[in-house]
Amino acid sequence: MKLAVLLFFGLISGCLVLVQQEPRPSQSLALGRSVSDAAPSGSSASIAEPHVVAGTRKRFEQARSLIQSLPVNEAMPRLAEFFLGSPYLAMWLDQPGLEQLRLNLVSFDCMLFVEQLLATVSAESFEDFAERTRQLRYRNGEVGYCTRQHYFHDWVSSAQAQGLLEQAPVWSGEATRDLPLNFMSSHRAQYPALQSQDLFDCIRAREQGRRIKQHYVPLRDLEAALPSVQSGDIFAVATRVDGLDVSHTGLLVREGSRVDAIHAAPGRGVMRSRSFARYIRSVPDAIGAVIVRPRKIKQSPFQN
Repeated sequence: MKLAVLLFFGLISGCLVLVQQEPRPSQSLALGRSVSDAAPSGSSASIAEPHVVAGTRKRFEQARSLIQSLPVNEAMPRLAEFFLGSPYLAMWLDQPGLEQLRLNLVSFDCMLFVEQLLATVSAESFEDFAERTRQLRYRNGEVGYCTRQHYFHDWVSSAQAQGLLEQAPVWSGEATRDLPLNFMSSHRAQYPALQSQDLFDCIRAREQGRRIKQHYVPLRDLEAALPSVQSGDIFAVATRVDGLDVSHTGLLVREGSRVDAIHAAPGRGVMRSRSFARYIRSVPDAIGAVIVRPRKIKQSPFQN
């Protein structure tokens, strides 16, 4: 199987999820989060000041004005629709040099899109948005390549601990599987950042012997679960690729009885795929869907 790592956020970082091949425009895509092209020599080296893409502050203010007083299940899809047509930008977190908190509401990969939506919905100010992003993207908020949440499972666990996602909703037909998370250390050559021995040793130590339990809805049972889906739920594509948990992510939006997906796709940008059930079946190596639900945040813990 030929795999191409589409550095997710590179989170997913990216997310660190990767995918098979970049689909043609007529295909659905699957991708993952990314990893850095030129990595720092140390596992926790970073630049303190965030890098903010031009236009991001303005789009944050526009986005916040659209969702004032809306419940989270309305705010998330409203924001996703606001960003429709935004360009796709692969491997954006993986810049040469030291790791830096990067903020971007102008262009996205799939994980960056989901992460920045959740950070925007739960922020009261741009400074709050920056801090939300830092806490979501990095383990314990510590900016560094090795502390990036490279796997969707870890990103979700962190967001749940911060009170941004509901704790494990149970879906009709839900299944559980045990799997290792070790794709990065098993495919070192695919990650230029891991040519740094320090970074490779750090990632390998985190992944060595690690296994998780993943809750997902198998493709065969997806239609039975969809009636319980709400607009604003986050999906990820559970994959059969060894060492990975998911290969793509995005937002679910309900239109009557139909559930669509809004996601960032290579070559397409932020787009809407009608009929999530049909879309996910077109993703290479998909075995089902992980679905998580944002929760209402009454007050940001980052406000003074």
